[in-house]
Amino acid sequence: MTDQSTMALVFIAFAGAITGWACYLYNKRQKEIALWITNREKLFQENIKKRPTLKKATTQKEKTMPLIKSVKPAAFKKNVATEVKAGKPVKQAVAIAYSEKREAQKKGKKK
Repeated sequence: MTDQSTMALVFIAFAGAITGWACYLYNKRQKEIALWITNREKLFQENIKKRPTLKKATTQKEKTMPLIKSVKPAAFKKNVATEVKAGKPVKQAVAIAYSEKREAQKKGKKK
């Protein structure tokens, strides 16, 4: 064998080794990426299960009894009590009762 043919064989062997190593690293990286994607999907599915479910929105009328539309103090007190019993904070219940009282004044109801 000549020097050139020996060098060619060494070069081919070296190139084959480098190509094989590159393929090994490429396949290893692809497996890591696939594993990462799988773990990410699992975490995503777990987070979806942990999320609170949305409840059907209810209107004000479904939550409480109808309020009394009157300007009298007794009606005002009953409206506040009704809203507090429905679970509203006292300040909000008073504001709602005042709103009902204003509506009654506009319409001229005195029940």
